[in-house]
Amino acid sequence: MDTYQLKIFIAVSKFQSISKAAKVMHLSQPAVSTHIKNLEEYYRGPLFERTQQGVSLTKAGQVFYTYAQRILTLQEEMEQQLEITMQHENNQIIVGASTTIGNVSLPCSIYLFKEEYPEVTIRLEIANAEEILRKVKEEQVDFAVAEIFPEIPGISTHHVTSDELVLIVPPSHPAQTDNISLKDFLNQPLIMREAGSGTRKVLAQFLEAQGYSIKDLNVITEMTTIDAIKSAVQAGMGGAVVPRLSVKKEVYQESLKALGIIDMAMPLNYNIIKFDNHYLSSKTRQLIKFLTDPEERFLC
Repeated sequence: MDTYQLKIFIAVSKFQSISKAAKVMHLSQPAVSTHIKNLEEYYRGPLFERTQQGVSLTKAGQVFYTYAQRILTLQEEMEQQLEITMQHENNQIIVGASTTIGNVSLPCSIYLFKEEYPEVTIRLEIANAEEILRKVKEEQVDFAVAEIFPEIPGISTHHVTSDELVLIVPPSHPAQTDNISLKDFLNQPLIMREAGSGTRKVLAQFLEAQGYSIKDLNVITEMTTIDAIKSAVQAGMGGAVVPRLSVKKEVYQESLKALGIIDMAMPLNYNIIKFDNHYLSSKTRQLIKFLTDPEERFLC
């Protein structure tokens, strides 16, 4: 048994469902079932009653739940006291963020977090995804939030929120529906993010799956900020592929139109990215929990 298993057990107890707990913990359903089975085998008895509606705690499970919560609380208190004793406590957190989420959602989230922890100083460093990943590797930031999923040994990711890439065009664009064909998209004059951008990298992956590349697009210019791109599109220079999150206000105000591309859905995930060996203070861990826990998370 370890504390990770305790967290899985508590999630299953809270949601009374192995599948819901698996989704929240970003694990497969069989993996969660295996952890629960290992606990039950270790303690030689059932901790949950299984029904068609879900699971519920047995009497033994209720006892286990009470102590599991106490153990996790005690562990957190121990880590906080060790930080103080060893003088590791640092009330400054350095967060890296890719351009879109760094300019759109994270500032509001940081403001809300600081309302609860006013003693914390948070520095937000915004750059394209490639530069942010470099900062994580070199431990220049405590963690980062970006729309990439790097499969690099020693670097772990945790899901924050889901989004999608859309094609933005001026309101005068002749599209009659909220979608255009892939052929029309390939002919559409486009304003692109620069090389190293997470958005550009994700778009390239979706194009490759369709047998195309960035070179097949009608790119008329490149810009390094989402605000410059939105202004250029509003001025009629062309269209652009951006995260829907970044144009929520403009679409609502009808100063931009957001289109999907038929047969090329482009889901997008934002993830916490951190270097496993980098020391994280208790306040940094609280901020990560604030951004990733479905019951605490708030993204504006």
